[in-house]
Amino acid sequence: MSIALITSIATMAIRQGPNVIRGIASLFGGNDTASKVADIVEQVGNIAGLSPEQKIAKTAEKIAAMPPEVLLGLEQLKIELEKEQTRRQELAYSDQQATHKETQLTIRNGDNATDEYVRRTRPLMARQSFYIGSLYVIAMELLLAFGKSSTGADWAMALAIYTPALSYMGLRTLDGFAPFGKSSAQKPGKPA
Repeated sequence: MSIALITSIATMAIRQGPNVIRGIASLFGGNDTASKVADIVEQVGNIAGLSPEQKIAKTAEKIAAMPPEVLLGLEQLKIELEKEQTRRQELAYSDQQATHKETQLTIRNGDNATDEYVRRTRPLMARQSFYIGSLYVIAMELLLAFGKSSTGADWAMALAIYTPALSYMGLRTLDGFAPFGKSSAQKPGKPA
């Protein structure tokens, strides 16, 4: 059994936890290997003071010490853990998409409202956010330039001030500016 396979299984097992592993085992009528790996993950998880890397190493060490006949089921467990991890990522992504869609629908409904106050409130907040954010950045950078401040604008603070404006314009996350697409197939190291 390769060390890379064992480490990969240990990493996924620690991240997903013993309950997920037992759930996967129940799909196969009580896979004995999966149950043993779940027990190992539970034992290692109960050890206080271990970092995540140490937990992975300890789990991999215990998995490698398992009898050879048990190790044969690890490949199937790895495949099932990968499927579960992919399923969870897809669910998280669809939740993010639904949240963004709902936010944009709320904005559009507000923009099309018949009540003048409702229709103008969100755009006004976005403009005010942009104006105040710009004023903050310019003022802090001028203070820095004239030696009255030692740090200048705090970009976390500036982004917090700009958030209503950026949200109104539809920006969800700053990874939209990343050099690669949001699809996992477009990220470095992934097959196209």
